[in-house]
Amino acid sequence: MASKHPDTVRMWFYGQAPREFQRLFAGSQESDWIAHVPESQRAAVEASLLQWRPIYPVQSLELKDGSVLYRGSPKTALEWIAAHGMPVSAPVAAAAERRSATRVQFECASRYRTSEHAGYGHTIDISSTGIAFTTQTSLAGNSEVTLHVTWPVRLEGGLPVELSAEGKLARAQPAMAAIHLDRISFSIAG
Repeated sequence: MASKHPDTVRMWFYGQAPREFQRLFAGSQESDWIAHVPESQRAAVEASLLQWRPIYPVQSLELKDGSVLYRGSPKTALEWIAAHGMPVSAPVAAAAERRSATRVQFECASRYRTSEHAGYGHTIDISSTGIAFTTQTSLAGNSEVTLHVTWPVRLEGGLPVELSAEGKLARAQPAMAAIHLDRISFSIAG
């Protein structure tokens, strides 16, 4: 892919990446990212992209022009936890169960924000499609929520990791809420 800025590193969510790059990573999810790194920037950028491998898979593919494509799959971290965690032992009645994925117990410090409220709590359970968490206030139905979770795995050198999740409120009760995940990303916690 010819670029107007040949030494610029470009990064996209999978669905926003150029089609020719999407085709090279068929089967990716919307929450995956793709980065195009020119050959001239590879030495400077590669380590920071590959550092995420302890958290979720990162693949690379060298192109004919010497540039490299990287693909990361953050949602795979949630799928791994769901596959290896302890399933929630007190399921709700079958008629009331609306979740499309297995929930597992997952307690980590968190903070949340809506257009009206912000607060702290901890996660209760997690699946590949949603997260339940405690709240300091009752959240309004259909709210857009941003949730930041202190991730239990650190990067090399002890760097703390934070999961940022965005989604619509799926259910709310006093002191508890759950969101359906629309977008997730990981970052080094500041």
